Amino acid sequence: KVMASKWRDHLLSIYRRNGIQNESFDILAALTLGYKTGMDPEIKRTWADAGAMHVLAVSGLHVGIIYMIMNYLIRFLARFKYGRHLQGILLLLTLWTYALLTGMSPSVMRSATMFSFIVIGKALKRDGSIYNSLAISAFFLLLIDPFLLFTVGFQFSYLAVVSIVFFQPQFDKLLYIGNPILKKLWQLTTVSLAAQIGTFPLAVYYFHQFPSYFLLSGYVVITMAGILIYLSALLLILSPIGILSEGLGWILRNLVEGMN
Repeated sequence: KVMASKWRDHLLSIYRRNGIQNESFDILAALTLGYKTGMDPEIKRTWADAGAMHVLAVSGLHVGIIYMIMNYLIRFLARFKYGRHLQGILLLLTLWTYALLTGMSPSVMRSATMFSFIVIGKALKRDGSIYNSLAISAFFLLLIDPFLLFTVGFQFSYLAVVSIVFFQPQFDKLLYIGNPILKKLWQLTTVSLAAQIGTFPLAVYYFHQFPSYFLLSGYVVITMAGILIYLSALLLILSPIGILSEGLGWILRNLVEGMN
C-alpha cells in the first residue's frame, strides 16, 4: 500500500511538471489515478448533477475500459500456440499494474479481481457463464472481508455489471445498425441504460437523486475517459523525453478542459 502511494505521487508529479495544473490536474488525477485530495467541491457537484461523478471515482468503469482496449490490442495472440495463455498473463499484469498505480483503492482491487476471474476463465478455455465469474469473484472478496457486502461501492459495482450483462444484449438487439460509428454510439447508449436500470434504486436510496443527463454525459465522458487513460499512460512512459511529454501534457490539458 505504501509503495502504491509512492508510485501514484510520482505519477502526479509528472502531470504537474508537464503543465497540467489547477482544475485540469484535479480532474485528470481523479479520472486516471483516483486522486481526489483537494478537489473543488463545485467540480464534484457539477459532475454529480451531470450523472458523470462515477467517472471521477476510479472503479469498475476504468478497469473495464483498460480490459476491453488491451484485450482488443492483443487479440491476435490467440492465433498462436499458447497465445491464449500469454494473452491472459498480459491482461492480468495490465489490470494489477493499474490497480497498483491507483493506490490499490478498494474499488479498483474489487474490479481487478472481478475481471481477473474472467481472464483466467478465458485463458483456460472455460468460457462459461459470466455470471459464474462474477459470483466466484464476489465470493472470493467476501471471504476476505464479509462486511464488503454492506458497502455502497461493492453493491454498485456488482449491480451495475450484472445489469449490463443481462440487459445490454437485449437492448442491442432492438435496432440493427450497419454504420460502425452509429453502432458504437448505440452500444454506448445501451450500456448506459443497462447500468442505470441496475443502479438507480441504490442511487435514489443512498443519494436521493437520479441523474437525468446520464445519456448525454455518457457519450462525452465515457469516450473521453478511455482516451485520457491511455494518453496519460503514454505520457508517463514518455516522461523522460522532454519535447514529447510536454506535447502530450498540452494535449491532455486541452482535452480535459474541453470535456469539463
